[in-house]
Amino acid sequence: MKNNLQQKVALSLLAGAMLFGTGYIANTSIAYAASASKDINIQPNISADDNLDGLTVSKQAENNKKAENNTIIISGGKAYDVYAAVTGGGDAVGNTAQMSGGTVAYLGGAATDYGDGDDGSVISNKVIMSDGKAQEVVGGEAFGTGTVETNCVTMTGGEAQNVYGGATYNSSATGNYVEISGKAIVTGSGDNGYEEDGVKTTNKGVYGAISGDPKGDNEVTFGSLENNSVKISGAAHISNAYGAYSFGGTDVIGNSVELMGNATVSGDVYGGYSKTGSVTGNTVKIGGNATVSGNVYGGYSKTGAVISNIVDIGGNATVIGNVYGGTAPNTENEINLSGNANVDNANLFGYDKKTSTVSFSRTLSQKADSSGNILTIKGWSGSVKQINNFYEIRFTEIDLDNLKYNNTVLTVGNSEKSDLSNTVINVKDVNFKSGTEINAGTTLNLIASSDSKKLNIDKENVKFGSFMAAGVAQEGTGELYIDDNGNIVQKITEVHASGQTHLVAENRAVAAAFVNQGSELIADALDTLSRTDGYGVKTFAAVYGNHSKYDVNSDLKINGWSSIVGVGSEKQLAQGDFSWGVFYENGSGNYRTANSFNNEFFRGDGSLVYNGGGIAASYAKKSGSYTEASLRAGMLKSEMDNALKDITGAGYGYKSETAYYGAHLGIGKILTLNESTSVDVYGKFFHTYNEGDNFDVAGDKFEFDSITSDRLRLGTRYTVNKNNKWSSYYGIAWEYEFNGDADMKAMNKAVPTQSMQGSSYMAEIGLNYQPNTASPWSFDLSMRGYAGEREGFSGNVQAIYNF
Repeated sequence: MKNNLQQKVALSLLAGAMLFGTGYIANTSIAYAASASKDINIQPNISADDNLDGLTVSKQAENNKKAENNTIIISGGKAYDVYAAVTGGGDAVGNTAQMSGGTVAYLGGAATDYGDGDDGSVISNKVIMSDGKAQEVVGGEAFGTGTVETNCVTMTGGEAQNVYGGATYNSSATGNYVEISGKAIVTGSGDNGYEEDGVKTTNKGVYGAISGDPKGDNEVTFGSLENNSVKISGAAHISNAYGAYSFGGTDVIGNSVELMGNATVSGDVYGGYSKTGSVTGNTVKIGGNATVSGNVYGGYSKTGAVISNIVDIGGNATVIGNVYGGTAPNTENEINLSGNANVDNANLFGYDKKTSTVSFSRTLSQKADSSGNILTIKGWSGSVKQINNFYEIRFTEIDLDNLKYNNTVLTVGNSEKSDLSNTVINVKDVNFKSGTEINAGTTLNLIASSDSKKLNIDKENVKFGSFMAAGVAQEGTGELYIDDNGNIVQKITEVHASGQTHLVAENRAVAAAFVNQGSELIADALDTLSRTDGYGVKTFAAVYGNHSKYDVNSDLKINGWSSIVGVGSEKQLAQGDFSWGVFYENGSGNYRTANSFNNEFFRGDGSLVYNGGGIAASYAKKSGSYTEASLRAGMLKSEMDNALKDITGAGYGYKSETAYYGAHLGIGKILTLNESTSVDVYGKFFHTYNEGDNFDVAGDKFEFDSITSDRLRLGTRYTVNKNNKWSSYYGIAWEYEFNGDADMKAMNKAVPTQSMQGSSYMAEIGLNYQPNTASPWSFDLSMRGYAGEREGFSGNVQAIYNF
């Protein structure tokens, strides 16, 4: 960032005179493209003696005029300043500087620094750098009172000393950002920095935004630095990184640094930095395979408040230096460890005691009311060199399958320099990572020292609890205690499938029952075929709607539709009539569930779909007795949304798809009471087999056993006016399910069997219509009600056409 660009602009007039007078550009020249909508292109490989062939480089925008949407491109040669826009008093909006080669001192999207005006803003200007070298690179900078908003630098290659998304001396900077990727290098000026006006620069690397004058009054407070960011990825190499940096008393709020990929930072990383202002809500996220060799601060201020800043270290990242949540105690700064992060050679501090002017000492009553700096461990295990100055160490999730050192989550290497006597150890809500099978009798250390020396953990400061859950599938109990070596030990005493998983087994049972209902439609189709007059080829179709409640633990209610279409034939034989048909069947249903986990009640939504086909046949003797049978097969799809939750409250669903096979056999006899009235007495046996399945929910494995259903139905039907075009029938039946058990395991833990076994009762009323004996059409409408194991009602509409 330039300390006095106006002086350089004055010098540019001399360079410009040479440029416009001779058509040549010198190595010390300054190039701007500031006139609105005026694009220029600095040709590749320009040097002091190259001829521009009449190409005109425009002057700066006039005072109080806006410089908008200008572009400047440099692909080679040397230049001093290269800016897409420079204004004096006017705004600079949407200007772009592109660099793919060459060497420049300053590369900028826009600057408001020429003339007498001091209120110009720089908004949405950018620098795109893919190669070349630059000392200073800035998306947008303002030296007056104008704001600096949403300017950016994207750097995919090349080399720079310092990079700024936005820069301001006297105002605020909001939403500016820097994104560096590829093999880009930012060295920082540091001790090897260049001199400017006889003063060596003190800038150090990459800044989302920066404010103030390093040589001016550092106590001056200007506008805040808010929501600026730095993202480093690829194989980029960076000296230091700051989400936002204030030389004075500016408030630094909500800024961030993110390091991913194989990025390396040889120096320090700060989410937010202010010399004397407050630093609040800034974050540092280090993940991927990124490496940081220096210190890491969530937030830093020597005298200002440092509140709610966060350092997240996860993935396969490596941090070698000191890690600080902030520079003040009792201010809710956090360090979070997750994944496979390597902090073996790092020191973790809740706050920087050297910098802070606030005492860390508190009484127990003060601790109870305090919300201080916290270390949170989630799914991580490993070691640190030392650990100090935390109000609380909080264990939330343990990856039992990947404990690195002696079955210990947190190993402290240097116990003599680590003091946890004044730290709350929160093991109240320890949970295990999804996909980890937990067994009773498992013992592990939550905190231990590698040198077998005590860490001075005060039992009064330990928030004991019991093991509650693992993922969505397991829960149980355990005990926590401090052993003779001062280590915190957890022992699992009992583990079982989580209560919320019972609903998954219930849904499975009801899904199988829903497929069973389809067999009723097949039997009904055969009944209707036998009631129609005429022989020959017949087509038939039926729609069956139902609302049913099944007596499992949750009394699940299903609203569904089933349909069947087919073609068949009826033939007259010597002793009776033979009917047969082939058919396609489809069913769809939906239902809602109620479940609870961790004292939270929630609703789920489920859906069922089956598609299949089969054959059916019946033989009715002239004596009134008959026999019927069918075979069917298809696929059943079951899907649930928000069926299960984990300890964080996140909801999960699942999908299951299995094959089903079915058959039914029926016998009966129709007793003719008179010319228009008859009674049908029957018995029917239905068999359905549903294959097993397995799937994962949030990493936890669920396994369905196959389900076999064997149902016997005994009933009678009374038909009147059967010789009229309108006939009606009434029936009752008793049904018993012999099997219908749904067995399931969740993470190899058995879930209570959900059974459909038991008795149900059915009553029906129906109406059949055939216009006349010569009509090919026949229609049937029926209603049924159910009680017992199955409760609810259904309606059935059928149509038959006789060719």
